[in-house]
Amino acid sequence: MAVRMKSDEGRELMLKLIEDADIFIESSKGGQFDRLGLSDDVLWERNPKLVIGHISGFGQTGVPEYVKRPSFDAIGQAFSGYLHENENPFSPPYAVGQFASDYTTALYACIALLAAWHQAERTGVGDSIDASQYECMLRTSIYSIDWFTNHKTFPTAGEQNINAGWGAYQCKDGYLFCCFNGAAVMKRGNELLGLPYGTDVFPEGSATWSIETEAGKTFLAALEAWLAERTVEEAEQIMLEHNIPVSRINTFAEVEVDPHVQAREDIIEWESVKGTKIRAVAPYPKFKNHPAKVWGPCPAFGQHNEEIMGELGYTPAEIDELYAKGVINNDPELIHSR
Repeated sequence: MAVRMKSDEGRELMLKLIEDADIFIESSKGGQFDRLGLSDDVLWERNPKLVIGHISGFGQTGVPEYVKRPSFDAIGQAFSGYLHENENPFSPPYAVGQFASDYTTALYACIALLAAWHQAERTGVGDSIDASQYECMLRTSIYSIDWFTNHKTFPTAGEQNINAGWGAYQCKDGYLFCCFNGAAVMKRGNELLGLPYGTDVFPEGSATWSIETEAGKTFLAALEAWLAERTVEEAEQIMLEHNIPVSRINTFAEVEVDPHVQAREDIIEWESVKGTKIRAVAPYPKFKNHPAKVWGPCPAFGQHNEEIMGELGYTPAEIDELYAKGVINNDPELIHSR
């Protein structure tokens, strides 16, 4: 639906909508729904079991000037310190694509909302989730705990990796991403590169070779020389045969034709509400007993106004009146019919 909630009639329509809803999610500046007269307490008066999700840049509480700040994906990355981790000598600090902050916040919020819904089903009492972009990115950073605990900084993306064999390395015709980590993997890596193992330099059971050590420097030099003599395909195949976690860095064109992606039917096609073909990633994760499917395309702006308002008891004449007042609206390209 498309409802103008700043109007009294639009606000009442909103309250009718949530009377039998399980979860309500909104994404706006902190406190926006309080200002609209649709605070959590007002919503719970109509539906005590309602689970409410507020998704914003800086949260619903805290320093008022921060709460009111506008935010997009990159703002969450910048404020949280996450974006700084991607600084490098060749460009200014940059936001990770594509929309890492938006997607991460959505995932954290989704998990919290479902947990609250299960609790509401059990107790009959709803809850309100306050998910902010910057906090989700702060929580996602694996290095933040090191700073907050010991004020210790780790290398940013543009600096050399702290472990030899972890990163993108040059082959004859491109880059291969290697993840040498774990005692068994390091042992197999040394064997592949013709390096000793179980010595003072390469002690048995070590999970990594730090680049600050003789082991790391020796391993890195041997790895770079080995890869430089092979194509990405050759190096990947040999390393995978030795059970070493590596991968070529695929483009979407390469992902599309990959036999594994095709075997798992990861790319599917459906039709939009306007009749155009959409080809995109299938529903994920995969369910064994109840396979997911695209049951309908993404609705257009206000597409279901008539259907929903009819269920709420509005007559066609009342719906037309709300259109005329601008309380509800829809996509002008849709065929408006009842």
